[in-house]
Amino acid sequence: MTTEEQIEFKSYYTGIFSTNYLFQGINISVFAVVIPIFLIQLTDTIIVSDLAFLASIVLIPFTLKLFYGILSDKVGTKRLGRRKPWILGPLIGAGIIWIVLSTPHLITQDNAYFLFIITGLLIFTGIAMGDTALDGLIIDICPKEHLGRTQGFCWAMNSVGAIAGGPALAYLLVFVEFITIETIFLIVGVSMIATSLLTLFIKEAKEYPEVKIKFHLKQMFRSSKDWKTYFYSMCRSLLDGVVIILVSLFVLIQLGHLQEAGVSLSMGGTDMNIYIYQANVSFIISLGAIIGAIIGGQIADLKSRRLSVYLSISMTFISLLLIIINIGFLAVTLFFASLIGLSFGLRRAAASAILGEMSKQHPEMDSTYLSVANSFANIGGSLGLVIIGIVFSLTQNFTITFIFMAIISLAVLIPFLMMDPKDYEYMLADKEV
Repeated sequence: MTTEEQIEFKSYYTGIFSTNYLFQGINISVFAVVIPIFLIQLTDTIIVSDLAFLASIVLIPFTLKLFYGILSDKVGTKRLGRRKPWILGPLIGAGIIWIVLSTPHLITQDNAYFLFIITGLLIFTGIAMGDTALDGLIIDICPKEHLGRTQGFCWAMNSVGAIAGGPALAYLLVFVEFITIETIFLIVGVSMIATSLLTLFIKEAKEYPEVKIKFHLKQMFRSSKDWKTYFYSMCRSLLDGVVIILVSLFVLIQLGHLQEAGVSLSMGGTDMNIYIYQANVSFIISLGAIIGAIIGGQIADLKSRRLSVYLSISMTFISLLLIIINIGFLAVTLFFASLIGLSFGLRRAAASAILGEMSKQHPEMDSTYLSVANSFANIGGSLGLVIIGIVFSLTQNFTITFIFMAIISLAVLIPFLMMDPKDYEYMLADKEV
């Protein structure tokens, strides 16, 4: 059996992993930024809850990662191993769907919303399957003492894609005359296919522990420490699906580039220039996310994973309260937005290190274990979208909504304080050995 100690983890592997995570994030960003604004342009106005519903629907495939993990752990080929088939096929398929969407005149005012729901489900099914296999490949070959930093950087790149990818593509819409929305979809599709093919350069083990699906699945749900991990994963992600969208929209409203009328948003007279403003806001948030993810990974590996979690919780709570302060200075507003990005990166890096370490305790089906934990995370993200969407619909007030988000961000403390540090702090485990 080939183990992680027998496989040299080359530095460029992180580059390949992070490039794939980058474009996964870009897909999310296109649905979170470009498509909502495109729908506003196409239909003149749109209900905020409709955008939340679209986001929650396309995230559904991520709640099924358990099944993708089983496939990735159990089924493979002698030539490609057990991970690459589930990276290449689904991600290439998702890229092809983007290319189909780039067909001129395919998207109209009448079919746009429904079409994005259907294609979004298909695209994110491919992304969720590829993401699950990529997660498993990292756990298989990455040494545990580098796990936080490796996954921290990967999540940093994912955050860049998720936060700034869509607005960056929007720059092309504004400044390059011949580029249209359809061209953007084509760029994303081709890039998805190209980046997935890069994984062929990564050495993957060809022999793995024997997988007994029924037995090993039961092992994942018998221990209280695993249930605490799943609960932690769910609670820490309650804000992941909505915080960046609401922060971006809130800042644009404060700057006067979006008009708020109850639960409805309109563009007023800004037209295509709103892409530029959105890009600037997203760029600021993404800088914070990059810094947060890298710092979080460093702290998790070199200091303490527990410390990285506490830092992320504190920054999340504080930044969500600071953003609602209307000081009247653009620089201060953008700084507060960057702190939310910083907290986002910290949360992701800390969780990645902990979940990755817990997954290594189930080497036969480590991808399945991580996919279970991530399924709980995506359930938390979808649940957060629904709850916060309801709160916003009832209050029709961003300030109250952000205060509510700050409060529920503390929910992660409940399962985390129940977890034993010896289970996720590899330095403590090594001392006992």
